Formats: sequence, structure tokens, C-alpha cells
Amino acid sequence: MATLLKTRTREFEGFGPSILSKVARDKTAGSSVPKDRMEARAMLHDLCPVTPGVYGWLDSNNQICYIGKSKCLRKRLLSYFAKTPADKKAVRIVQHSHRLVWEPVSHELLALIREQELIYRWRPEFNTQGQPVKRQPAFLCISGGVAPNVFFTRRVTPNSEFSIGPISGTGRLRAAVESMNQIFKLRDCPDKTQFSYNEQMKLFDISSSAKCIRYELDSCPGPCAGLCDRKDYFSHVQQAMDFLIGGVTTKQTLDRLQNDMKEASLTQSFERATVIRDHFQNLRWLSRRLKQLESAQRTLNGVLPITGKNYQKLWLVLRDGRLIGSAAAPRDQKRRATAGKRLEQIQHQDLGLPTNLMEMNLQMIVMSWFRKYPKYKQQLIGFDEAIELCQVKSNADAKFQPPRPPRR
Repeated sequence: MATLLKTRTREFEGFGPSILSKVARDKTAGSSVPKDRMEARAMLHDLCPVTPGVYGWLDSNNQICYIGKSKCLRKRLLSYFAKTPADKKAVRIVQHSHRLVWEPVSHELLALIREQELIYRWRPEFNTQGQPVKRQPAFLCISGGVAPNVFFTRRVTPNSEFSIGPISGTGRLRAAVESMNQIFKLRDCPDKTQFSYNEQMKLFDISSSAKCIRYELDSCPGPCAGLCDRKDYFSHVQQAMDFLIGGVTTKQTLDRLQNDMKEASLTQSFERATVIRDHFQNLRWLSRRLKQLESAQRTLNGVLPITGKNYQKLWLVLRDGRLIGSAAAPRDQKRRATAGKRLEQIQHQDLGLPTNLMEMNLQMIVMSWFRKYPKYKQQLIGFDEAIELCQVKSNADAKFQPPRPPRR
């Protein structure tokens, strides 16, 4: 993945390497953009293919200013030269650019993957999504130390004893973290605060008070002032962890919040009901995101056969809902045996959590694709079956053959 990151200081000489095999991609092509709209449309009709792919707009300095993708390159690029363009941004991109380049791929999913890695590499100024500094997924963590709490981070840090993710939607995630700490009665004060418990021996009997109002509101037991015991506080930490891993605490917590909200409404405590409602909505949203993540990690494992260029066979290798790599399907028994050994290594290796934005965004793309098109789960071949098929001396190719698209 490290080779995918480049700066935009170099002149464009090609889209560059990819996690996708060459079986998935055709060579990059392109042309200067005529000033006349009809001439530009005629150029695209002559040169641009009717296939999925990615495209890039180059400015006068031969730098990429926009990266896009489409399931039909020609149709998408023609839309930039429509008599009445669909949006003002398309007009600005055309006015700012002097050259178009495109790279056909064999499948719409591959176009999504390729677009993301190109945005991450080139960081075009007109792209607002997928940038390394914008709309990043994040991890939900439980910290270590004397008084753990729930927090979120865009990079896994050694400060966390438990981490789960990545999870998209940073704004909602921030609100969910606040609700987690309040509902499970965990502190949210800075880590530099000194914490203690009431069973700890003190040299002097000095009374202390909580440093924020949350103790008075009964949403924090006050470890900042030694007002709770360690066992009680860590039982709250365990409940928060059980919620994050989808244990029985998840349903119990959501049911309790619903009941508390109804009781507050019946007693006309509408402000309290509103606060509980917000916590309920935040935790319900978080529970759904965590279920999606757990489902992807449990079900998206193995080899997804996809048709490559010229109807060659391409393997996408998935593990825990993440794209591990791609390769041309081996054509003989020797290559199949090598592929089987590699699949066995991938199946049992400890992947850990994604370490950079590129890996996180690719995981989001894969998960979203299978949610949108669940039929592809039926085509996914599990690791055990794929490894066994690689060891078969004949008729193994039939199983790895992706569905051939119908003739038009």
C-alpha cells in the first residue's frame, strides 16, 4: 500500500501501479480536449470505450485536477460536454483542464477501487471525497490506564486497550462516543487528570469534589475525586465493551433507553426525554454500523471471481471484509498449487486493523458494494473451498469462472 502514496509535484506520466492486477485494466489512453464542444464529443465517440473505468482531467501544468469513475466511460465523459451540463462543477473542471486521460477496467467494482487509490495518490484539487484529510473513517476505542473511557481516533494508537472499526461517519461517531461515556457512566475528562478510587489508602483525609457536573447528574461515578470503587467502575467499562462487540448488553441498553424515554414523556419530563432520545438514536446508529462491520468480517472471506479484460479470469481476495489483493486466475496446476498455498497463508495470518486511510476506504467500498449487491456473496468462494479447488488436477477452472455477461 505504501507505493500507492505519491505527491502531486511530479508531472503526470500515467496513473501508476495498482492493487488491481493487469488482467483487470487496459492501458491508459487520452487526448487533448478541443475547445469546441461538438469536436470534443466527436473525439470521445471515436476514442473513448463503452466500458467501466476511471478518468482524469489534466490542467495546463500537466497535473491531475480531477479523478472520476464510471460504469460507462464514454457516456460519463460525454456528459461534461452536454449542451446544458448537469452541474456547475463539471463546467469548472472543463474550463480548468486541457487534456483527458482514461483507463478502462473490466468491472464497476474495480472502477470504484481504482478511483479511490488514484484520489489517495494524486489528491486532485477538485475531488472533495476520498481525500486523506477529508471524511475519514475512524476507530472506536476503549482506553487503558487507571480510568478507561470510550474515544475515537483516525489511527489506532497504543493508548487503546480495545479498538474496533473502521466506522464511517465521523460526526455521528463523535456523538455516539459522548453517549457511550454518559450511558455507561465513564469519564470524559482529559487523560492528564489524576484518577483514584475510594478504596485507595490516603495519607491525609482530604475531602475532594468532582471536577464537572456529570457526577451530580449521575452520568459519571467521579473517579477524578475518588468517589467510586475500582470494581464498580471497571464493571461499567466491561458493559461498554460488551456493547461494542454486540453482546447481550446491546439490546438491553437500547431497550432500557426506550423505556426511560417513554417514562420521561409520561411524566412530562420532556427535556429529559429529549436527552435520552438523542442517546438512544446515537447508540442505535452505532449498533447498526457495528453489525454491518461484524457481518462483513464474518462473511466476506475468500475469492471473488470477476471477469477481466478479454474475458480473462480475475480473482479478488477478501479477508475480514478487506481487499487483500488481486491476481489473474492461475491457468495450470503448478500455478494453482502456488495460489492455494498463498490463500492458505492469507486465511490464517493476523491482519490486525487497517493502518492507513487507503486500506480503510477500500474496506468501506467493499462492504458497501456487497450491501448494495448481495447477489455477489453467492459468487464468493470461501478459503477452504478455494484452497481445495486449487489442489484439484482437473475441472477446477469451472468453479472459478465468473458469470459471462450476456451478449447485447
